[in-house]
Amino acid sequence: MLRDTDIDSLNGHLVTLSRENQKNHDNLQDLLEQFRNLLDDYTSLKSDYEEVKEGREKYKRQARGQDRNPFVLVLVDGDGYLFKEHFLKAGSEGGINAARELSDSIRELMHSTMGMQADHCRIMVRVYANLLGLSKVLARAGFVGHEARSLSPFTSAFTRAQELFDFVDAAEKKEGSDFKIREMFRLFVDLNQCRHIYFAGCHDTGYGSLLTPYRGRSDRITLIQSASFHREFENLNLPIKELPSVFMSTPLNSTLPVSTNGSKPAPTINTKAASNALNGTKPVCKHYQKGICKFGSTCNKQHIMPNQQLPSKPAEDSSKPLWSTPTIVGRSQEYLSIMLPPQNLRSQEYIPINKDGDRLDAYTSQPSKDALEDYHRRAKEHKVCNSYHLSGECGDMSCPYDHSDVSNSIIDVLRFMVLQHPCPWGGTCRSIKCNSGHICQKPGCKGVKSWQCRFNHRAHILDLEVARWVSPLEQHEHDLDLESLSLSDDSFSDTSPHTLVF
Repeated sequence: MLRDTDIDSLNGHLVTLSRENQKNHDNLQDLLEQFRNLLDDYTSLKSDYEEVKEGREKYKRQARGQDRNPFVLVLVDGDGYLFKEHFLKAGSEGGINAARELSDSIRELMHSTMGMQADHCRIMVRVYANLLGLSKVLARAGFVGHEARSLSPFTSAFTRAQELFDFVDAAEKKEGSDFKIREMFRLFVDLNQCRHIYFAGCHDTGYGSLLTPYRGRSDRITLIQSASFHREFENLNLPIKELPSVFMSTPLNSTLPVSTNGSKPAPTINTKAASNALNGTKPVCKHYQKGICKFGSTCNKQHIMPNQQLPSKPAEDSSKPLWSTPTIVGRSQEYLSIMLPPQNLRSQEYIPINKDGDRLDAYTSQPSKDALEDYHRRAKEHKVCNSYHLSGECGDMSCPYDHSDVSNSIIDVLRFMVLQHPCPWGGTCRSIKCNSGHICQKPGCKGVKSWQCRFNHRAHILDLEVARWVSPLEQHEHDLDLESLSLSDDSFSDTSPHTLVF
């Protein structure tokens, strides 16, 4: 018979064995659970791998498909980039030659930009322009006929010349070409098949916001220089190339008068030619043309205006001068309001000119005292941007001035103040975006002294009767910064005898 001590010892061993078995069982369960989790993770990772593999194969198939038809895109704003004169005058034949020359020029740029890859790329060209307005401008310059849409033979032949070349009529809607070019740029700029974009729209700073996100992307974009290239595009750090054999390198002179018999416009005589007409005896007085010559009739230089017509041979037996300073009579506000065209929809789309081809401004009355007070209150909060509020756009990519909504009275003040500053292009300006003054609208102003009026002598004697309305030609932009203006300027000074007192 077992003793009690033996029974206790066996019982202890049994308890110990039972505990060890339970521990081994728990460890086995943990191991089985970990193995089960490992199998689940493996199954999940295998499924993800299969999806990634399938997506990668799909991308490879798409990439192989995109590599089949690589091309470069040439975007041209035809309202600002004019083809060479000999292309335009040649009509249909000129359109074919212009397309061929553009293709050859772009091909040369491609080899310098893309290297050997250029041999595998096709060239797609999209030219957008207001065909009716552009035809009128070119007809005045004598490059095409005077019938409606006289540029059509050129554009049609240009489109037929190459499979991927299109000269598109953007219609007469304002900024129609801009809208088309913007959307085409956004569509192709990130497309893999489009290997490069040659952008020909650097005459208009409105495209600055479109190109800014691609600053420095010389591998994707090249700018094409124009006759009216804006220096602001140089800040984009993009390559700038020129196509001198395709586009005009100098702005088109759109101010030549049109003859009634349909022949070429009569040429005007510049100051150098006028000096030569006088056998070089007397040079032309530059101060007279600015209205600031202090010597008057005693000046030893010739007093002629820049576009003044001269006889082919001066009379040798006449002691009278060929030109004399006309008597200036200050114009009343009533006379200005009657003669000048009013502010209306037409003045926002076309430009009024007189019989001599000089640009006229729409009549703008002086703002009321309340309107001036509204403007000053707003300016104290944040100076407003005159370019944005008067033209609807601002070419400054980092403009520090206010673009938020303002009242109509403040806009009237802005328009009136900017008109007191002369446009540097004077009567030859044809920019619809120009808000500066082209004539003096100060009642009673004679402008005989430079400190009395900023406008030159000619701006006070122009014929104010509107002879015709012409389509604009965006060759330049020169809006003044309204932030530099104040009521302390001499245009609004009480010390001036011809000031406008508010």
